[in-house]
Amino acid sequence: MSIRTLVCLFSLVLPSFAMFGQGGIRLILWNYEPLDRGAFSGADHYGIGYDHDLTERTSMAVQARINSGADTWVVNYRSAFHLADNSGPSTYLGPMIGVRRVNLSTDPQTLIPIGFRVGIRGGLERFFADLHAGFVLNMGAGNVKPEAGYAAIPGATYCVGLDLGWGWDAPRDRPY
Repeated sequence: MSIRTLVCLFSLVLPSFAMFGQGGIRLILWNYEPLDRGAFSGADHYGIGYDHDLTERTSMAVQARINSGADTWVVNYRSAFHLADNSGPSTYLGPMIGVRRVNLSTDPQTLIPIGFRVGIRGGLERFFADLHAGFVLNMGAGNVKPEAGYAAIPGATYCVGLDLGWGWDAPRDRPY
């Protein structure tokens, strides 16, 4: 599946979520996840995502990010448990899983990133921000054989980021 197909699918499904409750569109302006061992450049990710509060303490999110420096993209799903009511600022923690395409050689590889994320997110109504950090295992990283000039993809890495978004409140006639 190409990145164009993923973006089209994402843009078709995303507007339908607005009818079902409190949600928000997130702009991933800066996420740092070093994909080359020991590299401090080319690790910035940019993208777009959708957050949705399921209850007062749980939420889910889907996001797509690209990394032009390392020529990779990733689509993630994550769930979160909030330690306070998520209608306002709250600390959260939860698992994440995704699909990552790595183009560091003539034979592009698909990895499965599995991880854990903690952060502080504002309530989704109107403007919100999300400051987060996490740990990621790149399942299948040992199969990626980079060409000369590229470092190997690490089996485990960390990520930190600051995302900004705009959200809407749940319809008042829904009892959740």
